[in-house]
Amino acid sequence: MNRKTLRALTVLNVVLLIALGVVGLSPEPAQAQLSRAEYIMISGDVLGRDSQAMVYIVDLASNRIAAVIFNSSNNRLDIIAGADLVSEESSGRRGR
Repeated sequence: MNRKTLRALTVLNVVLLIALGVVGLSPEPAQAQLSRAEYIMISGDVLGRDSQAMVYIVDLASNRIAAVIFNSSNNRLDIIAGADLVSEESSGRRGR
């Protein structure tokens, strides 16, 4: 093998190694997974609480939503509010 071929193969290996690193180290996009129960969880910030975030859990089968926050003082999830999406949507239309 001459020097020119060896140099070309070395450059090719470096390029392939970089491509493998880019593909292997890039994070996967987040995806919601619907199971048999069909729940969706959405996180959001809470006004007035810097270190806490709210999690909204939507049950697509029963059309209900619950707002849950983690209470770090007792390591529990506290349910802040719950609502029926069908009744909320129909009452919102009447007000317009």
